[in-house]
Amino acid sequence: MKFSQLSQLVVVCLCVLGAPCVVAQAPLPTPTGERVVLGNASVQADRYELGQRQRAAEAAWDAQPQPEKRLDAIVHLNRAVKALFSLNLAEAGRSLDEARFTLSEPLTPFALWAESACFVPSTRLLDAAEAELAFAVRTLYEAKSGIQPRDARLKITVLRDGKATGKAQEFPLPTLPINSTLSLKGLGEGDYTLRLEFKLNTQTLTVSEQTLSLINRPAARITQLQQLANLSKTPTTDSETARALGAMLFLMWQRQLPETNLPFARLLAEAELAANLSRINSVHGGAYYGLRRPGQYWLTLATASGAVATRVQAPESVKASQPLPLVIALHGAGGSENSVFDGYGRGAMAELCAQRGWLLVAPRGTMGFTPLRTAEIIDAVDKLYPVDRYRVFLVGHSLGATQAIASVQAAPLRYAGVAALGSGGSVIGGIGVENMSFFIGVGTEDFIAYQNARKLAYDLKRANVKTVRLREYREIEHLMIVPTALPDVFAYFDDLAARVPALR
Repeated sequence: MKFSQLSQLVVVCLCVLGAPCVVAQAPLPTPTGERVVLGNASVQADRYELGQRQRAAEAAWDAQPQPEKRLDAIVHLNRAVKALFSLNLAEAGRSLDEARFTLSEPLTPFALWAESACFVPSTRLLDAAEAELAFAVRTLYEAKSGIQPRDARLKITVLRDGKATGKAQEFPLPTLPINSTLSLKGLGEGDYTLRLEFKLNTQTLTVSEQTLSLINRPAARITQLQQLANLSKTPTTDSETARALGAMLFLMWQRQLPETNLPFARLLAEAELAANLSRINSVHGGAYYGLRRPGQYWLTLATASGAVATRVQAPESVKASQPLPLVIALHGAGGSENSVFDGYGRGAMAELCAQRGWLLVAPRGTMGFTPLRTAEIIDAVDKLYPVDRYRVFLVGHSLGATQAIASVQAAPLRYAGVAALGSGGSVIGGIGVENMSFFIGVGTEDFIAYQNARKLAYDLKRANVKTVRLREYREIEHLMIVPTALPDVFAYFDDLAARVPALR
């Protein structure tokens, strides 16, 4: 593989905390002397688009019960997977859209053209004093059957908390690409949503949403945040999170684009509180994150072997300070901690955990993974929210499934059960592993993992593992296996959780 190809692979597979995926360019010094790497803006924008289009395809899949329609869509989904592995992001986007079109009602040529277009802001983090946002509209791929209408236009409405902040602004689209500016007059600090509507006369061709954050004095505050975070003598989750968020916000301030929609104004405010509390309580550790506070957080956990970037969800029941079951979710290659919450059935795993009052943590798994690190995450989460050590479950997809199997074999007594979706793994066996409960889910149309998953089940049984459940999902491929299998996975975990009292 040539270096240029390797650089592109890094772009697809590795991410900075919830934000830019980067190529190997010259490091840029931050105001506090740290050095970060800026990425290719076009690739970052394409990565964002791929995530949005995969979620749209998942929604169309869920809404289409006809088996023949789904079977037709699988052809395009498999093409999307192959395009991703060959680093052809435009073709991957086209294939995801074509899968969605197959599952939905037929679109007009004008709508097909609109679906191929994408809105690319110059940044998603601006000084609140700025009066406008520069943006471009271009096509992600060439729509084979699409036709650009002569009178197309883009309508943008700025929302806050679901309500319009003012009159919508409209921009003619005589041809693509175009560059223009969106007025931000009268908006203060906060996290906003841009509702984007491609219009033809009174007809709406497509609707999508993206986030934009406005922050007062971002340069000074981000610099101060990084300085405060570096004052902590003992690494804690508060200090490590403040440090990581400071580095990520600096990249955003340098006009990098995130892989998903993130609330940067909220993240900066939280990081500032964490950094200050971490400095004040450096002897005993920080005291902002955790503290029986429910919600979703982007945390960098301080573990025994180092810092681990994660996204965490704590249910309302944490307010009672009672130990709660914990699900650790490991994403596949090319994903990140955000994949678990924003993708994989549009956040289905987060919803299933919330329904049960369980904790959920998704570590970034593509860099620095070791099987024992997963067990260390349990200890780090337990310092924030009490964890029911008898009810800790692992679920992984693709590469994450392989990592889940390795994690269980490294420390089998730390987990109550594991689900491996769309992958295989090496089986070593040994004390503790035979008593572990394994759920293996794979689609019959998964050209990547079908045979490997079957082999994993066979090898586990040969290793005398007592409980191995292999579930093959007919006419399911590599991308849709997670949202399809999750209800069965959590029913499996429910059954294991109910058995725990008898095992104590």
